[in-house]
Amino acid sequence: MLRPHIVILGAGFGGVYVAKKLVPAVDKGELDVTIVNRTNSFLFTPLLHEVATGALDPRTVAEPLREIFVHTGVKIVQGWVESIRAADRTIMVKSEHESTPLKYDYLVVATGAETNFYGIPGAKENALPLKSLADAELIRDRVIDAFEQAILADDPSKRRELLSFAIVGGGATGVEVAAELAEFVCGMVRRYYGGAHCRPDDPRHCRPEEPSISLIHAGKELLEQFSPVLRRAAMDNLEKKHVSIRLASTVASISKNGLILATGESFPASIIIWSAGVKANIPKFDDVSPTLIGGRIAVDSCFRMIGADRIFAMGDVAAYIEAVSAGSASKSLPQLAQVAQSESKTVASNILALVYGRPLRDFHFHSKGSMVSVGQWFAIGEIYSIKIAGRFAWWMWRTIYLFKFASWKKRVRIGFEWFLEMFFPRDITKI
Repeated sequence: MLRPHIVILGAGFGGVYVAKKLVPAVDKGELDVTIVNRTNSFLFTPLLHEVATGALDPRTVAEPLREIFVHTGVKIVQGWVESIRAADRTIMVKSEHESTPLKYDYLVVATGAETNFYGIPGAKENALPLKSLADAELIRDRVIDAFEQAILADDPSKRRELLSFAIVGGGATGVEVAAELAEFVCGMVRRYYGGAHCRPDDPRHCRPEEPSISLIHAGKELLEQFSPVLRRAAMDNLEKKHVSIRLASTVASISKNGLILATGESFPASIIIWSAGVKANIPKFDDVSPTLIGGRIAVDSCFRMIGADRIFAMGDVAAYIEAVSAGSASKSLPQLAQVAQSESKTVASNILALVYGRPLRDFHFHSKGSMVSVGQWFAIGEIYSIKIAGRFAWWMWRTIYLFKFASWKKRVRIGFEWFLEMFFPRDITKI
């Protein structure tokens, strides 16, 4: 008898953790598991902002999938999905040179999300997203280049433009990027590009006040998911780092030289980092049309795609509507790593239930809280309704993220890099 074949599309938090929970059944020879992913690694996206600002080496936040699943029997296929045919349970996988059909018995769509530019003119062409290692490396290199060009510019206005940086989006990613970028820039000026006794007109040096960092947010508050006291603490810390915060400011267009707000006000900037939102990365289905809720695939309480009992969707790509109390508005769960990890338990359990003929179980999400880093030595968080901020919160944030890595080898490596970061300057070597 052929073993059931489970194919997992995507190797983010959802896909990897589903596969890890299916490993015991693979080891027993009861089913086969294949992961299909565009790259050969699992990327720890919550720490990309530290890669983009020289605090972490790019390879530190990525783990090879073959290392995570070494000796487990889980198969890895590097490629992207061209199309899915639900009728004959076939996926067309595109690699660098050819397309290959891949059969499945049960499919898990965990393809994550991509940057959402909301159709704003010039945003896709001129703003830098932060969704991949390549994105993080590009941001870091562009910041370094801006300083190298600025010290050669005699025109003060040109120097100001080169050293003007803007972050669009005041959610967790935007705040973390702004705080880390402020520390990165300050450290570069102090150690490499500044001079305590330099003349204001000396093009070889940058004065500490020359670089500017602006955080632009369409909402009335930063970090709107947190309580007012924690929002205020985060804003205060950003302002101490000389980050200029603009709230209730909608971006109308972006050019290579800056951005224009809906009010008509212009912001010159040599680098614009986009962290204003994401949208589900939905693969192409040839013979079915997934029901969408808010641009995400609608699923039932067991995470099966509506109308397709053998296809599961989860993580950022799935719209699961959590039951709420009377009078409360229903909404999909947030697109967070914590949510995807929690969903992975239900998805893996229900796949095994279908294989073994057992009843399926419904999903119930219980949030453990949220945390956001606001630069070195400071973070805010709500853990089971307990509000914390400051150095202790920062240590807790780092400890929690450290243990979310799949292997001990990576935990040791990133812990060592974090230790070195406390005593040594950030790396400005261009890659």
